[in-house]
Amino acid sequence: MDVTLVTESLDPSMGGIPRYSFEVSKIKEIKNVINFSEKLRNKTLIDKILNKSYRRKKLLESRRGELGELVHFTQPEIMFKTKSLEGRKIVLTVHDLAVFGTMKVGGVYGAARGAAFRKQFRFAIDRADYILANSTQTMDELKEKLGVDNKKIGVSTLGVEEKFKPLKEVKVGEDIGYFGGFDRRKRVDKLIEDFIASTISSKLHLVVYGGTGDYLALKKKYEKFGEVLFKDKIPEGDLVKTINSFRYFVYPTSYEGFGLPLLETVACGVPSFVYKDATIPKEVKKYAREIENLDEIDKLDYKELRKEYSDKSEKVKKEFSWDGNRAAVVDIYRTLLGTADSVK
Repeated sequence: MDVTLVTESLDPSMGGIPRYSFEVSKIKEIKNVINFSEKLRNKTLIDKILNKSYRRKKLLESRRGELGELVHFTQPEIMFKTKSLEGRKIVLTVHDLAVFGTMKVGGVYGAARGAAFRKQFRFAIDRADYILANSTQTMDELKEKLGVDNKKIGVSTLGVEEKFKPLKEVKVGEDIGYFGGFDRRKRVDKLIEDFIASTISSKLHLVVYGGTGDYLALKKKYEKFGEVLFKDKIPEGDLVKTINSFRYFVYPTSYEGFGLPLLETVACGVPSFVYKDATIPKEVKKYAREIENLDEIDKLDYKELRKEYSDKSEKVKKEFSWDGNRAAVVDIYRTLLGTADSVK
């Protein structure tokens, strides 16, 4: 098919959107892929500003002759107004609406960045011929907050790779584990504070895996507490083994458009928890136990929990598969390329 995939990154180790982009890029019907990270630096704040303001647009326009009849953008942030897209069908994947509520950055720069992002987000939504929401929650938010028409939106949930599974050869440790993002809505600070105040901290360690940015700020603030361990980002090749070593996994986020780390951990058979006030898609949240605080975990029978999550590990992979995601995406491609007006 005459389809071009446009993405910021294809590095699955970065999780979330990059992992999604990597999996979608496997669709054999896609003619070509434009991966901005291959050509554009994105290490400094200046790089990020320049990429957002003109570098991405310039790169896309320089490859105008390669663009397919249909162009699929894997997130709203990398889509912009350009003559290069005139006359082409556009598919847009939306992962969450954090920019309209939970993604808050202080200061003048933060306010300006948020306003610009919301404007770009709305443009991408309006321009798209079809929107793929990653969950029922994201779809409902797009309809309610931005007035997206039912005819131009559908759900294509993310998947869980087969490699995420219980490993009998890995010894379960005495750790509550966390890996994932570190922006404000992830509430890793809440998890750490909850752990320090809990009685379970006398029995277990909290191990936080991360790399740069907000992770380093948290490490500096809390590493004096011996029961809270900060470790480098988990290498992609060690991810399944490391998850299997967790006694428990706690996902402290306040808001998620999907919540892939949670499902990957459940697929490994690890008892997984979220806070009761978290806004997470119902199809994902049902696989987690809800808690008010960490001490509630200590009251549960561990053997029964392991059995419960051993059963859930198979169920979650049957419900969420990348093969299913790719099949749904291809159906949209075919419909758009074969119908001039709209998606039925």
